[in-house]
Amino acid sequence: MNIVFMGSAEFGLPALEALIQKHRICGIVTTPAKPQGRGLKLSESPVAVFAEQHNLGPVLQPDSLKSTEFINTLQSLNADLFVVIAFRILPRAVFSIPKYGTINIHASLLPRFRGPAPIHRAIEAGEQCSGITIFRIDEGIDTGEILFQASVDIGSMETTPELYERLSRLGAQSINDAIMKLDSGETAYLPQDHSLSCKAPKLCKEEARIDWTLPAETIFNKIRAFKPFPGTYCMSDNKRLGIDSALVVDSANVAVPGTITSIGDTYFDVACNPGLLRVVKVKPEGRRMMDTHDYLLGSRLTEGYRLT
Repeated sequence: MNIVFMGSAEFGLPALEALIQKHRICGIVTTPAKPQGRGLKLSESPVAVFAEQHNLGPVLQPDSLKSTEFINTLQSLNADLFVVIAFRILPRAVFSIPKYGTINIHASLLPRFRGPAPIHRAIEAGEQCSGITIFRIDEGIDTGEILFQASVDIGSMETTPELYERLSRLGAQSINDAIMKLDSGETAYLPQDHSLSCKAPKLCKEEARIDWTLPAETIFNKIRAFKPFPGTYCMSDNKRLGIDSALVVDSANVAVPGTITSIGDTYFDVACNPGLLRVVKVKPEGRRMMDTHDYLLGSRLTEGYRLT
């Protein structure tokens, strides 16, 4: 089958690698190079780099997905199917071009967690199960009919980077089977139950500060979910203290939320509402990530001190 692949993030690379084993990639669509770093040097997307390394092309990097030139070029590629992973919202003039339409690999069990941050939001919500959904794109945001789904359990300590990697591999394992069923006519698309939907909006820096008045379990899930960006932090002595890793300690309310209730060699416990959060890895402002043991050697934290 002739396929145009559309994506930009590393999440889609395993699926693209799987596709080139079974199909002809007749085009790549990805985001334009962006200035990054202190020198603002132009940096290509991971998909563009992969395409160059594997001699895939043509590589299209349109500023606008609605431009006549871009749409005409897509039509000239004579693709049977477009496959989209972690990309931009496509207009109808694009997703309706191929005879098999356009399918998307989404990192959740739709209709749960529609939007750009499904992995982060599932962990933040304390979900115990996630997965991938391969669906046919329509004019809504992740609302199209479902072609294929596969689920995985979320580990009790699992973080966003860990689940990201597992779901990326799961998408790669699933995409060719889904396309084979599509090509053979053996499967039918199933409509989503929109009444069960919830959103997965993009994360922002304003969400990163810890609210100690929340339950310890809620804060713990947020710490797992917000790795590596935007991270989670609180304030100590008017300086930012990143909280990179922690554990939940069951306890009744013993202190005002944010109060340090005990300090050990490798941790300190912070009162939440309810429960305690045991902090085991931190990033002090302007310093590297470190185990709490190393941080405590040079800090003035004492029991009874209140983090904000």
